[in-house]
Amino acid sequence: MTLHTANSLYSLRKNPVQKRSKATVEAVLEAGARLLLTIGYDKASTNKIAELAGVSVGSLYEYFPGKEAIFAEMRRRENLRHYELIMSEPAPTTLNEMLSLHTSTYIKLVRTNLELHAALVRDVPQFVTVEAESKILSDYIPRSIEFLNTHRGSVRPQCETSIIVELLTRVLRATINDYALHAPDRLEDSAVTDQLLDMMERYLLH
Repeated sequence: MTLHTANSLYSLRKNPVQKRSKATVEAVLEAGARLLLTIGYDKASTNKIAELAGVSVGSLYEYFPGKEAIFAEMRRRENLRHYELIMSEPAPTTLNEMLSLHTSTYIKLVRTNLELHAALVRDVPQFVTVEAESKILSDYIPRSIEFLNTHRGSVRPQCETSIIVELLTRVLRATINDYALHAPDRLEDSAVTDQLLDMMERYLLH
């Protein structure tokens, strides 16, 4: 899956191939995450990230055009992990199973590293991550559309399938992200999950 766009301020300049280059990229991302949690996005300069990562600024710029790309890559990896969690589970056979799968895996992703996920959502400007998110969405949204099309007789007829999938995806992610920011403990409450699923299912089927 190709996820990087050439000449973008918000993507890796190139994919690391050698072991050493991969280690450099990982060190930069880890350092960026640590600084995001300690001093915040605005103060986390490329110089500070490189210093904490133990690499030269030149090595950092070899792979990242700026700090925006570093944090966009973190968010891209979050989205990719969600996609991988979905694909690692048994394929859903019903609409309810599909909604449950997307919901449970996204909550699992968020809770795995809650502090960092919340910081990425709260502190990193949206324009930095929109490109990374659109790339991963462009891959698995068509899969969801294909699934819904096989169940078209059960889905609300008033809207196009693509619009339904887009709305459900945005509602799901925005709702869980908001809980991560303001009421993370509620993500452990099955009643919240049940009500979210009920709300989406009612929209989907009526």
